[in-house]
Amino acid sequence: MNFLIEALRSGLLPCSYSILLLALVLLGLRKQGDRGVALGLFYLGTVLLAWLPLAGVNLMLDRPLGGAVVPGAGLALAAGRFRAGAGGAARVGAFAGATWVPCVGPELGSVLTRGLAEPAGAILPMALYLAGVMVPSALLYLLAAKDSGFRDFLARPRVRIGFKVVAALLPVGVVTGAYDRLVGELARLSNL
Repeated sequence: MNFLIEALRSGLLPCSYSILLLALVLLGLRKQGDRGVALGLFYLGTVLLAWLPLAGVNLMLDRPLGGAVVPGAGLALAAGRFRAGAGGAARVGAFAGATWVPCVGPELGSVLTRGLAEPAGAILPMALYLAGVMVPSALLYLLAAKDSGFRDFLARPRVRIGFKVVAALLPVGVVTGAYDRLVGELARLSNL
């Protein structure tokens, strides 16, 4: 029970806003019918890339060359391929998982510690934890599916342009290091 409470609490802390931001951009740029599938693939990409460091896989490239860019995910962002079908949603999720700085509490800390000793045993707890972290994103996707007013808002041309601007600025932020600094600042704010 403590594990779930910690995960839900983490979903509301600034350290998880980087995941929420990417989920929102994906929501805003997807067509209505495939938003649920996109969120699922986004979630799977996030879980996999958040777990891989526990398995000893080094995800990050040289910071001066591109910040926290993951091959494939960084290219998807740079190419603006948020809408490129299932692969685009999974790559954006992979980017979210690779750049997420977790709000480490005692429950997640035990998962991460156990994961260093036995990586395969940590993937399910990491997936469950991230499911809790992504509850705010899932609620927004559910709202988009059920509320016609919110759907109409997302379909407004100016709102869609706003999402496209954010999507275009993300690769610039990654290359300049601004995105990495933003994620670090969000993590710092979570520890206050």
